Amino acid sequence: MRPLLKWAGGKARLARQIDFAFVDGCAGVYYEPFVGSAAVYLYRRSQARIRDAVLSDVNGKLVALHCAVRDCADDVVDALADLPIADWRERYYEVREAFNGGPWVGPEHAARFIWLNRAGFNGLYRENRHGGFNVPLGKYARLTVPDRKHFREVSALLQGVEILTCGFREAIARAGEGDQIYCDPPYVPLSLTSNFTAYASAPFALREQHDLSCAAQAAADAGARVVLSNHDLPIVRDELYPITAGYRFFASPRVARAISNKGSSRGSVAEVIASIGPRRARPAA
Repeated sequence: MRPLLKWAGGKARLARQIDFAFVDGCAGVYYEPFVGSAAVYLYRRSQARIRDAVLSDVNGKLVALHCAVRDCADDVVDALADLPIADWRERYYEVREAFNGGPWVGPEHAARFIWLNRAGFNGLYRENRHGGFNVPLGKYARLTVPDRKHFREVSALLQGVEILTCGFREAIARAGEGDQIYCDPPYVPLSLTSNFTAYASAPFALREQHDLSCAAQAAADAGARVVLSNHDLPIVRDELYPITAGYRFFASPRVARAISNKGSSRGSVAEVIASIGPRRARPAA
């Protein structure tokens, strides 16, 4: 199932490999604390690998979008139909200003979010220090948005799902025996000039990367299986997800990078898919 959002760093193309890293379907609750476009969740749910799920993100505007698609998909489609199509380039910054003015809830908000996601630069979501969406106009021949059928299909897969605004620590702390967690955090930057961790107004720095690793280990000790993605760098393999702490590496796929506005600097980069847990000893039968 394709996600509704074009998402920088989205995992639609890697969803099958990530699912493989979980080994089995989820007998308990599936958690995604960095939900993004929900590509991995949508794939696993469509393959009947998940029954109960909690999707969350620190970005409340993104969470409100997913809630609206779950609860009132047709209303979102109707609101999207009222936004510019023929003159979308000329009115991009008008819609962006309206989005930043709020309110950040309901079908109108969700429609603006998806419209800006499709019309903005390379599916990037970025906020300034004041929490304002500041992605510039994208360079596309035409604007395409999801149709009603696509919205309804995604909405059907979100039914019964708990969708929350919270940080990863709070979400992961809920997991226990038989649960599964997929973490797709803002990546460790490849260099000092390629840091795209301003996903929300608060940065995701190396301290948060270490905290995430510790939270994943605690969840593994509680009986959950955790799968994580990041750039394939020595600091990731040796310091954040070390084998000595129980991490295993399933794959190191190369993926296209399309965030740079200079075509000559785009290319493919190596990512890593790692897992840990469950580590809780089960009682003998």
